[in-house]
Amino acid sequence: MRCTGTIRSVLGKGKLEDMRILVVGAVEGGSVPVGKAIHAGFREIGQETRFLDYSDFKDDFVKVAKARNRDLSARFILRCNIRLMETVLDFRPDAVLGIAQSPMLNPELLIKLRKAGIILCFWFVEDFRIFTYWRSYAPLFDYYFTIQKDPFWDEMKQMGCRNFYYLPPAFDANVKTDKPERLPAIPVSFVGAPYPNRVHFFSRLNRPDFQIYGDAWARYGNGSVVIGDRWISHEEARSIYRRSLININLHSSRDPASFGEGDFVNPRTFELAGLGAFQLTDMRRLMPLHFDLNEEITALTCWEEMTEAVDHFLGCDSERQEMARRAQERVLREHTYRHRAEEIVSLLS
Repeated sequence: MRCTGTIRSVLGKGKLEDMRILVVGAVEGGSVPVGKAIHAGFREIGQETRFLDYSDFKDDFVKVAKARNRDLSARFILRCNIRLMETVLDFRPDAVLGIAQSPMLNPELLIKLRKAGIILCFWFVEDFRIFTYWRSYAPLFDYYFTIQKDPFWDEMKQMGCRNFYYLPPAFDANVKTDKPERLPAIPVSFVGAPYPNRVHFFSRLNRPDFQIYGDAWARYGNGSVVIGDRWISHEEARSIYRRSLININLHSSRDPASFGEGDFVNPRTFELAGLGAFQLTDMRRLMPLHFDLNEEITALTCWEEMTEAVDHFLGCDSERQEMARRAQERVLREHTYRHRAEEIVSLLS
């Protein structure tokens, strides 16, 4: 093992199977279920693991963010640090894995943990162009897992970092997949936030059978919005995914005209496939690493192709169902959080 410091000496660890891994959960956002899922993945492969839940800090986090008060912010960060240190002292982990949006961004604390012999890891499941806090903290970790490669890695190299590893999102195979409620099928749907590119392109999808679900969509006046004034829970989202004949998976971008030009593959791609739900997605440079674009996933390069594909697949039930089945088989074979946990642990050996 790389870790040979104080904690490992105290615990007397020596085998990979005996690792203690602390997963530091996110305060809010889509990273919360990612943390819980990778924690479960570690447990599945026999690691001793604990999940540090910060979701109960969400309301205070929102208040602090709105107040923009330095003292209030400092007290909030102190509470986060105390909870982390108390957990570390109680659990005495060999490795700590932070997830994007987890309160694990205190340089002094991170340095102390490394000096104690703890392997520090961080899974940056974000777009490096939009969320730039990685510049200040990436060098402090032993392993920095990213969902993008170059040019992200090129910029990290320029900073002197060599600790980056590609680790895409995955599907949580432990989610309940009971039969959907007896509700009407949804012909075409989208679940997610109103990023500028989505607002732009969905305004052009003038279909009475298209339904949009997601917080803040109500402000844009799109007639396809069904729920647009609140966050859609993961349970609700999964129900919508499975009821939909076609799920549109348009990756987020702040560029209104962006379509088929991105790199990373979002968590929704793996979740839809894992649930056996059919999807149409915009093309991503890293998509061919994970799916067969002829047999498993339909990835389009322009909006005109997307609208044509919607019409085509609504009229081809068997083709749609067969492609969804093959994508699901691929995900369960290669892209669950258990697979990601195995990748992480193999690096720590």
